[in-house]
Amino acid sequence: MCYRPPAAEIAAAEAEGPKKKECPECGSEEMLTAKTCSKCGYKFPPMKLAPKGPSAPAPAAPGAPSAPKAPGAPQPPKGPQN
Repeated sequence: MCYRPPAAEIAAAEAEGPKKKECPECGSEEMLTAKTCSKCGYKFPPMKLAPKGPSAPAPAAPGAPSAPKAPGAPQPPKGPQN
């Protein structure tokens, strides 16, 4: 099922106008989708989009124990061996 915001929410977003961002070099106001500044030519970094749908599982923290291996699967060596 798709989500459609209420009409009041849509009207409020349209009343705000297009979303803008400020150029860090010259302070010019540019459209949020602009790749370069129209005044000084500054290249904006690529936009990071949030993933759609269910969120992907977060990567395990470094040093965190990993999931148990299947029975009979080769196990990596544990710690330094003398």
